[in-house]
Amino acid sequence: MSPWIYSLILFELAIISFIDIKTKKISNLWSFAQVAAAILFYFSMDSYQWSWTVLIYPIIWFVVGFGLFLLGIMGAGDSKLITSLYLLIPLSLHHVMLEKIVISTIVIGFMNFCLKITKDFKSIKAYALSAYWQGLWKKMKSSFSFAPVIMMAWILLGVQLWF
Repeated sequence: MSPWIYSLILFELAIISFIDIKTKKISNLWSFAQVAAAILFYFSMDSYQWSWTVLIYPIIWFVVGFGLFLLGIMGAGDSKLITSLYLLIPLSLHHVMLEKIVISTIVIGFMNFCLKITKDFKSIKAYALSAYWQGLWKKMKSSFSFAPVIMMAWILLGVQLWF
């Protein structure tokens, strides 16, 4: 992957992350733009070689993301964004990006969990001590913008590639 493609995608992810934090929505236009760029890259660049195996990670992410959406863990826009992002990543880096997404999710999820506990400690403790599990679940359940997690994973990928 060339540094200029990496930089363009990083710029796009920064914009998407900002919008996601502000509105909690990711427009489908971003995913369509990524798919269009991927088609252009596969037909015009040597580092992007088309084969059906390129679709394995995007299809898996689409299915897993749909499941996470149904469980209320991930937004539909986040799932579509990761799916289309995988089309822009050369096949040789798919497993590396998966590793970076998992690491970023764990780190940011844990930080979000700790902040939630420190912020609402008294009510969380009260729910836990009274065994009111539904209240505890409602208090602990947290939705956070996932686009910044994807951007952090992208940055980690860049650090691994060039530093």
